[in-house]
Amino acid sequence: MAIKGFGINADATWLENNLDSLEQALGSFAVQGFEYAEVSVHGLGAMAGGKLIRERVREIRQILRRFPLGCTVHGPNPLNLMDLENLGWQKQALRESLVFAAAIDSEILVYHSGRYIPEEAFHLPGGKIELSYAEREYLLMVEREALLELAEDAQRLGVTIGLENARPYLDGSPYCYAEQLSLLVQQVAAINHAQVGITLDVGHAYLASRFYRFDFLNAVAEAAPYVCHLHLHDNFGRASASLENKQAELMAAGRGDLHLPIGLGEIPAADVFERLNGYSGVVLHEIRPRYQSWAREALARSRQMTGWVCS
Repeated sequence: MAIKGFGINADATWLENNLDSLEQALGSFAVQGFEYAEVSVHGLGAMAGGKLIRERVREIRQILRRFPLGCTVHGPNPLNLMDLENLGWQKQALRESLVFAAAIDSEILVYHSGRYIPEEAFHLPGGKIELSYAEREYLLMVEREALLELAEDAQRLGVTIGLENARPYLDGSPYCYAEQLSLLVQQVAAINHAQVGITLDVGHAYLASRFYRFDFLNAVAEAAPYVCHLHLHDNFGRASASLENKQAELMAAGRGDLHLPIGLGEIPAADVFERLNGYSGVVLHEIRPRYQSWAREALARSRQMTGWVCS
């Protein structure tokens, strides 16, 4: 594996638009031995109404340059290129996110793969609607066309768009095609552009494999040729309901998308790395803030599993 380095997420909910918190987080990450930090456009207050706040971007860039860390970028969570009513806004916001990534020298922009049903509708009574095969295929085509258009901007800026696979919910029908890794592979293969790949979220894939009963490691191997970025975290393979606001209880019960450091759950991370033998990107530990006291141990485990030696 030609791993570029190991990173950790600067959690958007913890930063809460506070640049002092960003400095604190980056200092901690550097001391712990990480080489990269993943920051989010929304967590840093860099965008309003789908447009970048240029002065804010300059402030963020100045802070990031004070630390010996590379960066990757997570786009705003609501980005959804299947949102037909707001498609113009969605494309504008993703294009602006690419500009943000380039401004802070990130080669990666993480995009949550398109959702048939937007989250704001999915969680409401009556929001869990069933779409026909033809309707789903049309939305997949819309996303492909939008990404092909945006990939030209990405190429000019030197950024790769990584479509992230989704986690399943207990309380409704599939709302996102990328809950199934095989369908995400099909979508990225159909787009067939060098600037569009997969952000493999290991925790989401494991939850989905247990929920939909597909072979986890075979799915990882199938996705491997398209993986441009890696989100690494742990869980126990037991999906939960939509609202996961009681992390202490969920951790004790071993349920939900916990975003634990690897080694605290049951995901066979060493086997995952074996399936990703040709991977050449960043290994990004995506850990919830309440578990980041274990981040140093997770970093050591991932280094050992991959045989990566810090130069």
